[in-house]
Amino acid sequence: MNEENQATVEAANTVQSSQSPKDSTSTAYQPIDFSEFTISQNFGAQLKVIKRLTTVPVRKPKNTQWFRVHPSHKQDMLLLKYGDIGDDYYLVSKSLADQLADFVWSFKLVVGVDRQGIVFVWPLRLSEEERAMKWHHSAMEAASHAEVQWTRIQANMGLGAYDINTAEGITDEPKWPELSMNEIFDIAFRRKVIKSLDDFVPRQLLGKA
Repeated sequence: MNEENQATVEAANTVQSSQSPKDSTSTAYQPIDFSEFTISQNFGAQLKVIKRLTTVPVRKPKNTQWFRVHPSHKQDMLLLKYGDIGDDYYLVSKSLADQLADFVWSFKLVVGVDRQGIVFVWPLRLSEEERAMKWHHSAMEAASHAEVQWTRIQANMGLGAYDINTAEGITDEPKWPELSMNEIFDIAFRRKVIKSLDDFVPRQLLGKA
């Protein structure tokens, strides 16, 4: 063997002898350690998730809905119901009461919540005593009941008023949002406030648009 070939063989032997067993297995497949990914059964309870209240419907309670009414979140305001389908209420500035007298009515707004935690604003019509309707009186009575116990209302067409049902078997307390009354009203009437006769809704009603 000549000197050049001998040098090549010695170099190759040197490289092979310098490789440790760890180096030769470094690219071998390693099983996944699933303990790194396994969560506990109460992991959902450990998450600090804050659910934001972004929608508050303005409507009366549904006839299948058990609800409560907040004892202090209530305010008298002027509302305008726009459209013939559904309850599309607009909050009206009291400075426009005379100009929109044919379209606005006074309501007592109360904040309600059902057993699923759905928050809503219930507009209770305020009527003059001599023209008071049974519907309005029975709705007021139901709201008063709902301040202290779970309540459900159902329209009684023959009576011309609401039947008021109470659930004595429901003992859990309502889950109220950690928001003030004004904050709840702000969500409920966002983009539904009339402050000027130049706003879209009054222009439509007064034949100016």
